[in-house]
Amino acid sequence: MSTHFSQQLLEYFQAISLAPFNIGVQITAIALPCLLLSETAHSSLGRWIFKPLASFGFLVAALASIPNNSSTFVASSTAALTSYSTLDGIQNAITTSGGVAGLATAYLQELKHLLFNVAPTILPHTVASSVVGAGTVAHTTYTQAVMGALVLGAIGDVLLIPKSGFLPGLVSFLAGHAAFMVAFTFHGQDEVAQQGALGIVVVMSTIVIPWLIPKIKNTVMRGAVIMYMLVISGMVITAVGSVNSGRDYLPERILGAFMFFFSDLFVARQHFVHKTVLNKWIGLPLYYVAQILLATTLRSEHVLDQ
Repeated sequence: MSTHFSQQLLEYFQAISLAPFNIGVQITAIALPCLLLSETAHSSLGRWIFKPLASFGFLVAALASIPNNSSTFVASSTAALTSYSTLDGIQNAITTSGGVAGLATAYLQELKHLLFNVAPTILPHTVASSVVGAGTVAHTTYTQAVMGALVLGAIGDVLLIPKSGFLPGLVSFLAGHAAFMVAFTFHGQDEVAQQGALGIVVVMSTIVIPWLIPKIKNTVMRGAVIMYMLVISGMVITAVGSVNSGRDYLPERILGAFMFFFSDLFVARQHFVHKTVLNKWIGLPLYYVAQILLATTLRSEHVLDQ
């Protein structure tokens, strides 16, 4: 029986893919350890440098995951950096692109391509056409909503850096979770999966609420946290509900939602229960991996016909 369960578990997670190990994933993978060390050293400068950089990474990861099936998505003039999925690939790129300086130039050109050619296409089609020009693709609601959620998450990350920014940051993340809910709902929902997720969320809530809410003395903050818990629970439920929606099955959506949920528990523990750097060392990796997983789900989306 254990062998059968193990096989099912492997088959479930086999669909998860961070490939191509794109430039955005690489940015976050470099910035995150530096952020954790900055948190350990209580370095405000380190937080202001590496937290926005790590968040910028998952935005770039999302842009690099969007299918390139339009004339708007002209390949960059350098090697496709999104194919640098292994250390061997990066080493080969260094050899073929003129050394480290050549590789750095290639990365910068790829970033320029993603930020100036791909990112504007996420805007409403009429706006995107005026910015980028004719031939701009029209993206699905899922793509636009996920990108919106990721942008709100990146804003929330910056707002949370100063101590005074917790409530504005919480509001930004709340709006981001609502955007994820929109994306997952438009992707399609399965009622049976939703009900199962609701049961899991109810069980988790019966543990979290008595542990957390009595420790929040400020009335406004308590109300904001309760609202936040409702919205992130909805995000988890709709993520699980998308599993049998009839479209591409991507476990990243479900795994990312749950990782996001648990990462927020460590944020809450840090602010309301017990301040310790351990909260950062557990919560931040959970959060950034969750955002990367959700960002890479955009690879399954297709542009709309005009």
